[in-house]
Amino acid sequence: MSNSSSPFRDLRFEKLESLKPQERILKTGITLFNKYGVNTIGIDQVIAESNVSKRTFYNYYPSKNDLISAYLDFWEEYRFTNLEKYLSTLKGNDPKSEILILFDALKDWTSQSDFNGCMFTRGLNDFATDDSGLLVEKVNQHFKKSADFINERLAKIVKPGKAKAILSQLLSLIVGTMVVAHITGDNSIATLNKGIAKTLLEG
Repeated sequence: MSNSSSPFRDLRFEKLESLKPQERILKTGITLFNKYGVNTIGIDQVIAESNVSKRTFYNYYPSKNDLISAYLDFWEEYRFTNLEKYLSTLKGNDPKSEILILFDALKDWTSQSDFNGCMFTRGLNDFATDDSGLLVEKVNQHFKKSADFINERLAKIVKPGKAKAILSQLLSLIVGTMVVAHITGDNSIATLNKGIAKTLLEG
């Protein structure tokens, strides 16, 4: 499901000094934006912490929005690469199990020490300025990609008239998992919501 032809690299776990300048900038942006939010962090802080010059920064990222765009691309690739890892553990072609395993991938992500909520959900509020159109589009595309993944599988196991309602409920459970895990620090909500999703799919 990943759009990239090259293997995903999780820059979060690579040493800054071992990276090329563009990678250092992106790694720094990932860390700072994830921890503090995209509207709190300025370009000067990213430049200072990534140990590059302003000229180098602007050579790779002509604007802050360009860096934020790369930040969103990183997280989209991470989430779907992680999902693919879980999908690969399933045997056969079972659409119901493929939907439910979304919650296992979510539990993995929400258990990580740097989990600070969903950057795409936050983006619904963060990207409200006139020059944020591309970022809003990326957020919308991410949610559409998630919905399409579920819809393709729902079409195989439920009647068309029920699929729309079940999709909305499943998306609510997915977003709710991330919100509750962020607020409470308890990722067991992923397991609980997986049980509710299973009941929905069996109903």
